[in-house]
Amino acid sequence: MEFFDVKKMPVNLWRNGAGETREICCYPPSRDFNWRASIASLASNGEFNVVPQVDRVVTLLDGGEVTLLGGGAFRHTLKRHQPFTFAGEHPVRAELTDGRMSLDFNLMTRRDRCRAQVRVADRTFTTGRARGGIVYVLSGAWQLNDKLLTPEQGAWWQEGSHTLRLLKAEGQVLFSEITYL
Repeated sequence: MEFFDVKKMPVNLWRNGAGETREICCYPPSRDFNWRASIASLASNGEFNVVPQVDRVVTLLDGGEVTLLGGGAFRHTLKRHQPFTFAGEHPVRAELTDGRMSLDFNLMTRRDRCRAQVRVADRTFTTGRARGGIVYVLSGAWQLNDKLLTPEQGAWWQEGSHTLRLLKAEGQVLFSEITYL
């Protein structure tokens, strides 16, 4: 299991200048990954990279709403903490709805190897066995093993069952579960 704090992660600027990325994990660490997770800041309208044979899940974490234009395939406005899934083959343009910067959680999975399910949890839960996963704290204080996690912190793992405990009366965590085919 690997723990992370977004505030301490390296920042990579996009080639098109429309944003920046903080990579949470890439498993295995190569261009031929099974799954990859990151936090992205969108500063202006721009195109997403086309990634064939990859499914993408994008979740707006903070900032202004973002409308994703997927050619003739879809038009979807990202709402805070509501995951949206689409095929990486689609050319997608992101438009900042009110011009404000947005912060997004992004998860990509190789379609022929694994699937991802992303949801928001607001109570203690235990993950499934033999699956990869990522948790990102949205609010509250959470305990994972012996580690305290607070907003903008999280963890990822390749397999196993883990219990995430909510330590306060209220809190939310973005939980991504990876299932191998």
